[in-house]
Amino acid sequence: MKIIHRELDKGILKLRVDNADDLWHLSHIIESGDLLFGKTYRKEMKKGDKIRSEKLERIPVKLEIKVEKIEFSKDVMRLRVTGVITQGEEAGSYHTFNIEEDSTITITKKWKNYQLERIERAIKDTLTPKILIVCIEEGDADFGIIAQYGVDFPVSVSKSIAGKHETSSRDKDKREFFAETSSKILEMMQKYNLKTVIIAGPGFYKDEFINFVKEFKSEMLNNLIPENVSTGGRAGIYECIKRGILEKAQKDLRVSLETNAVERLFEAIIKNEGVYGLNAIDKALEYGAINELLIVDQFLRKTEFEEITEKSREQRATIHVISSEHDAGKKLEGIGGIGAILRFRIDGI
Repeated sequence: MKIIHRELDKGILKLRVDNADDLWHLSHIIESGDLLFGKTYRKEMKKGDKIRSEKLERIPVKLEIKVEKIEFSKDVMRLRVTGVITQGEEAGSYHTFNIEEDSTITITKKWKNYQLERIERAIKDTLTPKILIVCIEEGDADFGIIAQYGVDFPVSVSKSIAGKHETSSRDKDKREFFAETSSKILEMMQKYNLKTVIIAGPGFYKDEFINFVKEFKSEMLNNLIPENVSTGGRAGIYECIKRGILEKAQKDLRVSLETNAVERLFEAIIKNEGVYGLNAIDKALEYGAINELLIVDQFLRKTEFEEITEKSREQRATIHVISSEHDAGKKLEGIGGIGAILRFRIDGI
């Protein structure tokens, strides 16, 4: 994301969307009542000649809406924002912006501190390359792209491998499986501009794959990091994240940091050094005891959660906004969507 123009005294920010992660950030920044201006398309009736009947044509226009509804779709990587047109002949009509990569939009609103911080975070995250984890076992390779909003599973490779007693067929099947898997990795590296690929899996199968790469796909060898996990499939990918393997590859990656923060919260709760739920958090704020506040992103829009976030910031607590799109966010959501690691223990909460 990039800030094109800023007039915060008037509540104006003009932003350029650089990638899909920016769309996810914006889905948590844009809210009902905001004014959104930008280039979009309206369907208008166009009269044809005598042979052609009238038809609708998409015409590029610039207009402003007052936002009523926001929808983010991970599947098509698009943010849909619907609202009422504020000016011109069509004022009062509804229109939907389809915001995608390379879109430029202007948002006018009363900005909250956490929203401005999130934009700064998105700008920083734009410079952070994504990581691909390939969890490989015999005949199966699952691909997980680690983005700021969570884990995306774009593709998988499966092939039936002959049994150990059919040596020639087995070797042929494995070579074909490794060739297809390595080709998919190269395709993902080019598509997402990836610099790091973690090859994970139980046992020695991943090592056989890396030996194949050394022989036949050596141009990608320096991008691969082998890592042992206890299981295959998507479970193996999530195990990589939980064990902090991503941090070794890239310390600033959001999913890994958020997962570690949630794990530390649960450890603190067990030791009576952490609390969760609105009532307990309010009590901890009264004592000035909150060191780190963790909150699921979708709860930030609620007034009571917003007030807690602002009070925690005033007490110089570290704020972790946790994405609801990955396992750690769902785990935090399961205990009410908010928790805190304390500076000191408090009896009775």
